[in-house]
Amino acid sequence: MPRIPIRVREAAAADIPILVRLGKELPGGYASRRRGTSRPGLTSSPLTFEHRYAEALADSRRRVVLAVGEDGEPLGMAVFAQVSTSPLVDVPAVQVSHLIVDGGHRRKGAGRALVAAAAAYAGEIGRDQIMVNVLPGARDVHRFYARLGFAPLVVRRVTSIAALRRRLGAAELRPAPGLLRRRPGVRPLSSRAGARPARRAANAASELSGLPVRSRLWSNPLAER
Repeated sequence: MPRIPIRVREAAAADIPILVRLGKELPGGYASRRRGTSRPGLTSSPLTFEHRYAEALADSRRRVVLAVGEDGEPLGMAVFAQVSTSPLVDVPAVQVSHLIVDGGHRRKGAGRALVAAAAAYAGEIGRDQIMVNVLPGARDVHRFYARLGFAPLVVRRVTSIAALRRRLGAAELRPAPGLLRRRPGVRPLSSRAGARPARRAANAASELSGLPVRSRLWSNPLAER
């Protein structure tokens, strides 16, 4: 498809409805499903996303941007955050998340424009690394980032506590003396009201057991200039 003139601008509070609409382009929209079960962490309502985008817009360590066409029509969005590549190693980076291009405007350069905006943002704040997280089955997305020089960094895996407990033995689950201390007045989950819904949510989360999310890393040459 022919490329069109695209510019990237910062989003404002008035753009929240646009951000929510573009958020539906995420895998499965607000109720992503895998094997017929809601995937925890992706299932949410538009009202929740409105609140989250408002928080991101107000956060000085994050930047929400929109890619727009020549006529100002929104084509895509992304969220940039100042992070470290590791909890124990202070390597500052920019995390790119929610990079979404409207389904009717793909392959026109909006995704590249958003990544270029991430590079400009990283240079602006003095970061020389850019990170993205990509779902393992998103082959086109992996190819897109690989062509731009993003190399695999780590594979993150996630599971629910319920699924982990089923696979660990009783001895392994027994905490070491003095390791865990219950706060006064806090009862175990199993004795609280509403424990059954919590267990059902945990069982649904077990669908994620073993599902890897691959992080990719890109070094920003602009920061070295």
